[in-house]
Amino acid sequence: MFTISTATVVLAFVLLAVAAVAAVSAIGAISYAIAGTRKDRLARHESIRSYYGRVAFSH
Repeated sequence: MFTISTATVVLAFVLLAVAAVAAVSAIGAISYAIAGTRKDRLARHESIRSYYGRVAFSH
């Protein structure tokens, strides 16, 4: 039987907390970008897939 040190457990929780904050931030940034271009996309009568597919491949 082996034991896990307290420092390892704390580091694992800190890593999970940072990953959760990063995931929430990424979801927020993506939804902000999608909401910001909604009027343009609807004016062109494009779906999300066609609008962002065109943007992704234009670079």
